[in-house]
Amino acid sequence: METVTERRALREAVARALRAPSEHNAQPWRWVLGPDHLDLHVDPGRRLPFTDERGHGVLLGCGCALHHLRVALAVRGWDADVRHQPDERGGRPLARVRIHPSTREVDPRTRRHAAAIEHRRTDRRRFSARSVPTDVLEALDDAARPFDGVLHLAFGGDRAMVAEAMREAAERQRENVGYAAELQRWTHRYAGAGDGIPAGARLEGPPPSYRDLVLRWFPSGTLRQPRGTADHRDESALAILTAVDEHPVSVLRAGEALSAVLLEATVQGLGTTPITQVLEVPETRARLRNVVGAHRPPVVALRLGWPEPFSEPLPATPRRSLEQVLSEVD
Repeated sequence: METVTERRALREAVARALRAPSEHNAQPWRWVLGPDHLDLHVDPGRRLPFTDERGHGVLLGCGCALHHLRVALAVRGWDADVRHQPDERGGRPLARVRIHPSTREVDPRTRRHAAAIEHRRTDRRRFSARSVPTDVLEALDDAARPFDGVLHLAFGGDRAMVAEAMREAAERQRENVGYAAELQRWTHRYAGAGDGIPAGARLEGPPPSYRDLVLRWFPSGTLRQPRGTADHRDESALAILTAVDEHPVSVLRAGEALSAVLLEATVQGLGTTPITQVLEVPETRARLRNVVGAHRPPVVALRLGWPEPFSEPLPATPRRSLEQVLSEVD
């Protein structure tokens, strides 16, 4: 880096990127700050081999962190030149980032997304009976497009097909002993671990079912449904984010698109539940491919809805410290 200021800007951006979402909040990223660049690597000890056999969840999480980094830099007046190179052979990073001062004004969307980083949450509770209007859903799709993501809305028969695939995926994974052990590991972390899914982010009782959607089962936690909502119909929308193809670069960029969609949803006031379980089982993943078409693979489904007016604010899930995810080399 030419100046101390640039190194400080990258450290601060990595600190903001700690809030990025990842499957089971495993935070599968590792950053290395070099003399003139910042590298993003996979942390191999944070893979989920039974849940995420293909490694797509790792790439999505790292893509989310990369997008959070972009936003954090842009809002402070830095342009990021990102070179995607997801080939870990020989220690190559997933992406290499170089920065330089921007000559443009910070655009309003970037400011909104930067402000949303600290407020974004995964909400597994019941959403309200208010439907999500088309213009809001179009805004989410617009957010995904710069990263080659396309958001497909599932209505009618397509939604029914996805809902049935979600139920089948849940049943199939319950039979996998390794999957159950992995779930136990990431929902019962030791004190101060700074990762995993704490009790406050897991619902009380059995797996939630909203209209036709059954979400992933987690060990019972302390999160309660909003009061007085059991008698109404959850009108959440269901969308599927697709990538260009299944090449690692495309999936990593789909993670950036996912981050952009989640931050835009937060700006709009929507609650979000990323859903990957249905894509972790080959048979049910093929069904989603039929829904969105053979030319673009699905990478994540999203439940989108308005939180209940009297819902309690969700607590932030834990994150590791900057020192645990960032190392520096000369």
